[in-house]
Amino acid sequence: MTRLMAWLGCSLLMLLTACGGGNDTEVAAPAPTVNPNALFQVGAASVSIAPQTPVFAGGSSDKNKPAIQTSNDPLEVRAFVVAKGDKAVAFAVVDSTGYFAEYQGAEAGMGQFGARVDAAQKLVERGFKVDRSAVMVSATHSHATPTVVGIWGLMGAANRAYVKQVHDAVVQAVDLAAANLKTSELWVANGDISAMVWQNGQGTNHPDGFAVDSKMPLLWARDPATGATNALYVTVPTHPDQFRPFNGTVVQGYSADTPGYVRAKMDASIGGVSVIGSGTLGRQEPPGQNPDYAEVSYQGEYLLNALQLAMAKAQPLKTDTIGSTETLVNTITVGNSAGNQGLLALMKYNAANGPFGGPSCNAALGGNCTVPRALVAPWCNGNCSVSGSGSTTLGTYMTALRIGPLLYISNPGEAFPEVNDTVRGEVLDAQSVNPVALAGDFLGYYWSPSDYSAAQIGSSDFLKYNVGPNLAQLTADAAHANAATLGFKVKPSKDAVKAMVDATVADLPGIQFYSTKLATTPGTISFYASAGQPQNNWQKPAHVLSKISWDFGDSVAGITSDSAQRLSHDFTTPGSYKVTAKVTDTSTGNSRAWSQTLTIYPPFTVSVTSAVSPADVNKTVLTLSAQGGQGTLLAVRWDCPDGVKQEGLTATCNSLAGGRIVNVTAWDGAGNAAKAQALLK
Repeated sequence: MTRLMAWLGCSLLMLLTACGGGNDTEVAAPAPTVNPNALFQVGAASVSIAPQTPVFAGGSSDKNKPAIQTSNDPLEVRAFVVAKGDKAVAFAVVDSTGYFAEYQGAEAGMGQFGARVDAAQKLVERGFKVDRSAVMVSATHSHATPTVVGIWGLMGAANRAYVKQVHDAVVQAVDLAAANLKTSELWVANGDISAMVWQNGQGTNHPDGFAVDSKMPLLWARDPATGATNALYVTVPTHPDQFRPFNGTVVQGYSADTPGYVRAKMDASIGGVSVIGSGTLGRQEPPGQNPDYAEVSYQGEYLLNALQLAMAKAQPLKTDTIGSTETLVNTITVGNSAGNQGLLALMKYNAANGPFGGPSCNAALGGNCTVPRALVAPWCNGNCSVSGSGSTTLGTYMTALRIGPLLYISNPGEAFPEVNDTVRGEVLDAQSVNPVALAGDFLGYYWSPSDYSAAQIGSSDFLKYNVGPNLAQLTADAAHANAATLGFKVKPSKDAVKAMVDATVADLPGIQFYSTKLATTPGTISFYASAGQPQNNWQKPAHVLSKISWDFGDSVAGITSDSAQRLSHDFTTPGSYKVTAKVTDTSTGNSRAWSQTLTIYPPFTVSVTSAVSPADVNKTVLTLSAQGGQGTLLAVRWDCPDGVKQEGLTATCNSLAGGRIVNVTAWDGAGNAAKAQALLK
């Protein structure tokens, strides 16, 4: 029985037991059915942040490219609010490479901190007893958005005005979500996106042999009576950096990248408002290389399928505790290397009284543009001017939200997996510890340099964007403290952040692929595979690698492809298929393989039965049944002839209004869609 069927069965049971039996025997009224699931008030909303004038891009080292305004797809702030009584927490996700906590000059108050303060005030005005800790603002880290952090583009007048536009949109989105609260159950699960995180070889911004974070936590707000989707909040632990505003000389425009693709598809199918943010980001690069939207759609299809499969396994929360807290960390040491010093230097040089008289992309900055992050406490402490002397530390707030047994922790940058894994090991009774990337601030990568060799880190830009050597530990320690404040059971002492490595892979070639589907009905699935040099071959002459050989787990044999080549394969028969790609280093004879199991379900179809309503002969009751497919229905949408739209396994249409044909569309737990029609009685 599908979960929507379960809702239907409960509703029908309550109706039947409340009816008389057709005789004069007095029957005691049955005890009311009690919903064992926790109930919340949940709302979501979106607000456009499309640039009003041409602005410079961020995230892709495009400082010499012109300011642009066009977008490939919508740029938005999306918000998700969960409330219970007078308590509430809110997530707001900004389509941006990054967004600082606080800004210099006229933009002071327009950063994440100010947006949290002002959004919390909107919640207070709606009757909630909250403070700024209840609002967690984050950025998607799409690399095809207007810059609000400098670095890759000039923070001139238009981009500075855009900072205020983003701030205002965050506040508005949270307020709109709070104005649209609906009684909901919260269903939760952790999806798995292993293939979308490059891990089986040395790659750009991924050292071989280290663990990755493949957990994709979701919060699914559903109507208690029908199971219909009210809203969805998901954090995806992979870099959405595929699309580029400029592809050579071609101006492609801005893009929300895979978060935008997934949420648009979810809105159009499962319904409600989907809010897609980022989870763990450091060392979490995707395997694709093509910087166009075609590759975004391929990656988006994989993520969409993984999300839908996770939703099919989701379970409702039984407890409804809501809480929030924050910790000020102002002892973030600025490192001694040139890369570690970069952020601080770019902050100082951005100041109006600095050597360039304000924002600049002067050649003396080494190819970067100045950074408008605040130079006052608590954001910068000690020597915060070009002419000053003495040591400097940076500061920021780290926040945590509690929803039932779930803990959400802020990463004020791009934490590596070992940071979040440390917190997961320290919090002993949380059902799930879910990091939110670029939440609260934008402080680049953070990891412990002593955990990595030169060869392991050599193909990356981790050194350039690592703010300081102690940020990883400070983040984990703050999360430990916040979890305890929120009532979770934690280890009495904090664990040290430590990256573990499998040294046995250092001489192996790299190989990995991802498919557009993990599970689906018979049809064609597209694959993208990459091969790479061994880690120990860094800065040495390249070894010759063989073509990639494929085994699709069926009778088709002898298929090979080049690295970074896309190919498709037809799966015509339902079953389970172990797909394997293998590459050999011809210089050493070492081989390596990557495997992924795909599930092919029988074709998905639905049928409708209709009957005259026993309560009103002028209405028809329609019931849906499904055959084949994944086996769990995520959503069903009905279009009655009179234009009334309904969701759920059953619908009741007016037989006297409009035409006679009812249209229904259903989606299963693998995202397969099926349509049917029925005639009204």
